[in-house]
Amino acid sequence: MSGVMVRKARPGDGEGCARAWRDAGRHYAAIVPEVVQEPDPEGLVEWFEQSIGESPGDDTVCLVAEDDGRVIGVIEATVIRPAPDARWQLQRDLSRVRLVINALAVVAEYRRQGVGTALMEAAEEWGRDEGAEVAVTDTNLSSPLSVPFYEKRMAYRRQGIILRKTLRSK
Repeated sequence: MSGVMVRKARPGDGEGCARAWRDAGRHYAAIVPEVVQEPDPEGLVEWFEQSIGESPGDDTVCLVAEDDGRVIGVIEATVIRPAPDARWQLQRDLSRVRLVINALAVVAEYRRQGVGTALMEAAEEWGRDEGAEVAVTDTNLSSPLSVPFYEKRMAYRRQGIILRKTLRSK
């Protein structure tokens, strides 16, 4: 997509962010309904507007992809700096500045057109500018959309497995 522009989110972007978020919710809820729900539309735009209006701090960024003035995707990323005890940790990455991709959502009709790639590349560039040496994210292994995107398109490697168990009351 040649007309897509990526920029920092600003007030007024909530509606487009909410549309992308709900589309992502529908996609994942259909695959793993025990883990993902479609977000409630009531108050969702306002929730995004409030989040955009708040100052996230220097270590978090919210970017949007825009096409012809319409927000069609959103990404949130955080830079995590090494903890003081990093030298005693087992995982080497805990001693590095890490870019964590917290969330990525693209409006359904714009998927597989380069919007997610543009958002990821912009977030990675922001992370590099903030000193990040490595980028991490997670996704659901059952997703035929995001797993190939991260592994094939964005060159992320599987590093671990998140294990989940529903606990029932006795």
